[in-house]
Amino acid sequence: METGRKRIRRDFAPLTVSVAISCESAYSPSTQVYNATSQEFEPDRSITPTVIRPIINAHAADGSWPNPVANPYLANMKWYVNGVDITTIESWLNLYRVDTVGATRGSLIVMKNLSPSEKASLHFEADLVDSRLGANVHIKTDAIILSTVDKSKDSYAISISENNLRYSPFDDKLHLYDYKVAHGIIAASASAEAAARDGNEYQRSIPIQVFIADELMTSGYTIKLYKIGANMALTEVSASDYEVLSVSATGIQLDLRLIEKADYMIKAFVDNAEVAKVQLSVERIYRNFTCTPTNETGIHPGQTSRYDEAMVNCDGKAVPYPGNVLKIIWHTDTAAIINKVHNEGGTTIFQLIPTGVGTTDADDWVDVYVEAVQKEAFCVAIDENGDILTDESGNILIFN
Repeated sequence: METGRKRIRRDFAPLTVSVAISCESAYSPSTQVYNATSQEFEPDRSITPTVIRPIINAHAADGSWPNPVANPYLANMKWYVNGVDITTIESWLNLYRVDTVGATRGSLIVMKNLSPSEKASLHFEADLVDSRLGANVHIKTDAIILSTVDKSKDSYAISISENNLRYSPFDDKLHLYDYKVAHGIIAASASAEAAARDGNEYQRSIPIQVFIADELMTSGYTIKLYKIGANMALTEVSASDYEVLSVSATGIQLDLRLIEKADYMIKAFVDNAEVAKVQLSVERIYRNFTCTPTNETGIHPGQTSRYDEAMVNCDGKAVPYPGNVLKIIWHTDTAAIINKVHNEGGTTIFQLIPTGVGTTDADDWVDVYVEAVQKEAFCVAIDENGDILTDESGNILIFN
């Protein structure tokens, strides 16, 4: 006879989702120019559409989510113009379409030219379908502004090297170099530090060029940097915004270690009047990885402690000194004690007696395992009085 049945389901980790928005059309940016003399738009979106892409990334700590690029799993997609559903706005009828395929699913293709008096604040909402948990995660991006500059006046423009900057600590060789020097693994070296600056480093410089018409300006303007807050409110960066290392007429420099996700507006001023602006988005990337202990040797009689080391792989590559990027907590299970927490780091030495490991055939074993997550952005260290901590040279201390 058949016994009673019990259905056992897989237990999946929840999703961690990051959301960004970017103008993907290099030849049709978010800002147009209108030439009143010729009554033409530059570029003309009816010929060269502007493409606004929501960038949705997701991962699960247990590795069960199939693809970090989550756009293909979006449903109930909607775009909004100045807070209004685009499908209900008559002036936008037949002047846009929404991509529905693959990694660019959800992208808005805009064929509408805006007059100099118009501004369109665009944002995207959708549901990310998590079939593992049978649940939807609601997605809402920040806003991106479409606007038009009247060329009847002197037309200015700002050009930056990239509008959507994404930072991965796994790829940051400068961060790894700093870690090795700080821990006495290697000696400080100007050549080694220079070699670590390969374009993925946390000290990121964004060159700025300002043009009047088609002519590059070399003087006569100033640059200011603003943080974009709720409802597109702008706040000029100050000395307390420690992630901003410098702002000059030719570029800005950021410390990406201190940024989880942020949006900035770069503005150019001539004679104290704003003449051009451009938006910059910065986001910290969370990558999929595997992390396992490596010591498979047995416990010898009389042994009182045990050494182990975590082996971490990301994108098929071994991660050196993973404690630099990951928070790795070591655990053990024995017949006597389950989930004994020991210490944190890429390597561990723990005492065997507290684990509860025995000496008989039934209890002479110990399971060693880790819990690992990617570390979040750094924070500035402060004491109990709210004062910022520094080293002996006056450099601000940060931690994660």
